[in-house]
Amino acid sequence: MSARQQQRLGLRRLGRDRLPVDATPAPPVGETLQAARERKGVDLYRAERDTKIRLRYISALEDGDYAELPAPVYTKGFLRNYAIYLGLEPDDILERWRDEMEQQRTATRVAVIPPPMPMVEPGGRRLNITPSMIVAGLVGLVVIAFVGYIGIQLFRFADLSQPLPMTITSPPDVFFQTTAATIELAGDTGSLAQVHITGPADQIYDTNSNAAGGWHQLVNLAFGENDFIILATDPVSGRKSNNLTVTITVPLASPTPAGPATATPGPPVLLSLTLGTPIDGFVTSDPSVVVAGTTTGNSIRITSTYLGTPDSTPAPSSFPSASPASGSPAPSATPVPVGPAVTDVPVGSDGTFSQALNFATPGRWLLTVVSSGTGQAPVARQVTIVVNKAGPITHHLQLTIVTQPALIKVVADGSPVANETLNVGDAREFTATNQFCVKTNNAGSLHLVLDGTDLPLLGAAGEAGSWLIKPGIAPVRAARPC
Repeated sequence: MSARQQQRLGLRRLGRDRLPVDATPAPPVGETLQAARERKGVDLYRAERDTKIRLRYISALEDGDYAELPAPVYTKGFLRNYAIYLGLEPDDILERWRDEMEQQRTATRVAVIPPPMPMVEPGGRRLNITPSMIVAGLVGLVVIAFVGYIGIQLFRFADLSQPLPMTITSPPDVFFQTTAATIELAGDTGSLAQVHITGPADQIYDTNSNAAGGWHQLVNLAFGENDFIILATDPVSGRKSNNLTVTITVPLASPTPAGPATATPGPPVLLSLTLGTPIDGFVTSDPSVVVAGTTTGNSIRITSTYLGTPDSTPAPSSFPSASPASGSPAPSATPVPVGPAVTDVPVGSDGTFSQALNFATPGRWLLTVVSSGTGQAPVARQVTIVVNKAGPITHHLQLTIVTQPALIKVVADGSPVANETLNVGDAREFTATNQFCVKTNNAGSLHLVLDGTDLPLLGAAGEAGSWLIKPGIAPVRAARPC
């Protein structure tokens, strides 16, 4: 059979419209793109300007370096645009590119057989310490130390709602009597706490407890009752103790009766004396001041001592005595003060007493109230009052939140001046000529100062109510809310 016959036979087998199958593999996509660009007669820079495809990506497409190309979704866009630019069929180019990518993913990897482990003699296994093990151990120690520190802090601050513990070891009782001029106060509280002691006449003592919580402080005493208010504060958490009051009485010298001395078995029984009005720091423009209170004694003696003009600094007070102070003349510019010197006041059968004193000379006056009883050591109370000239006086009330947030409402002379929630440390100041009414939901958190004088707490922590605050008397609960 001739060659022409063989050709005809092959065409009949393939059909008239079919051509013989070309078994030559197609060149890679990169070579196809490069050949088309060269046929087009443009260089890479011209192609970059025309297609807006970066030169590095065109070069990677032509070199088949697909690792330099971006994500496949962007590469498909580059191929399609570049093929159209070069006059190629974009779908054919994308199909061939997908085949090449699939061939690269399914290419057989050469298996690497690890070398055999060397034979070792049988015996105990040894622990090989590597640098990574050392680093892991150090990191573990740091984590354990940090967790321990956090645990200690959480344990320390977990009970902030409870007050710092405070106990007194010296004197042995919170009501104590002595004839000494000084005494050492001691007790136990939190470790390394700050201990603040406020004594008579606003004497301040500050000390610190040791690591075990023990503390001590030497304080001065005066005749009569000496009240010391002790407060401890944790310097780290700020937790405070409850105010602890210690009363130390130094009895006044009582006159010795004429005739032979008679032995009195046992120590003398202490008298009690409570002064309801006026309070220390009382300011008034009324020359008539009522002194009232209760006692277990038989008689009351009130001694008045002039200290100076209303705006002068109070002179240091001496020990109370049964006669007016001498040797302290008033300033030359001030007339001779007119006021009660020594006044004896009867005591009722129920232990109450009341006496109105008339102070004709405005100024600062020191009132010493002494209670006496048969066979008993006398006790005394001292208060300082200010008598101004007649006319309205403006009283100042300072309110500070000390332990927990509290809702307050303040009414001054019948007019509301505050209604808000305050946080710890917040302070407000109000003025009035007659009285204040304070309403709160946390009476134990309010620290009140009236005309420079600290007032007692209105109530316990969390106690709600309304209180009337007037100059000269302690705060009293109001019959109806403010």
